[in-house]
Amino acid sequence: MKNNHGFTLIETMVALLILGILGLMTSQGLGGAFRVKDSVEGQIKEHEAVVVMLKHLQNDCEAMVKNADEKLPPTVIQGNTYTWLMRHYSSLQANGWQFVGYTVEDNTLKRYTTPPISNKQDAVGILAALSKDPDLGLASAQLSYQLPRILRQKIEPYWSSYTKRSALGLQISLSLISNRNPLTSSCIAEGKL
Repeated sequence: MKNNHGFTLIETMVALLILGILGLMTSQGLGGAFRVKDSVEGQIKEHEAVVVMLKHLQNDCEAMVKNADEKLPPTVIQGNTYTWLMRHYSSLQANGWQFVGYTVEDNTLKRYTTPPISNKQDAVGILAALSKDPDLGLASAQLSYQLPRILRQKIEPYWSSYTKRSALGLQISLSLISNRNPLTSSCIAEGKL
């Protein structure tokens, strides 16, 4: 009678080979799951950044100054590179006007803002200077937000039927690198000068 006290060397090697194959298959499956997870998280972050930029655009539009005075330049100024909006600004610390600029540089949509301007004549002077050459920009404007992976932006004002000096709202279009169709939004201006 044969005494079986353990496994043979061949049985042990076959078991280790099977465990190795199972481990390799498991690691490949987990690696794929982690790649999918990372991809989904990246897409979620990208969509959240787009939503934040669209909220900035919406807020800027809603606070954009309606210019009923024919003597003043329009409060939406478009150059070859920059689009500038004059908006009403109100907070606990300051009340007045602010200039907001949008441009696309290196496939990144950038939003620039100036500090609040409390004096109306100063704001009107800046508006007049900016309307002469909007692409020179404003030295006081600081980068406040940027959105990567943007091919182009288009901000078109809705003009009053009486004049092209008072924008009543905006049509906004963002072309993302990852989307075939641009994202569009419209808004109505409510601020006053």
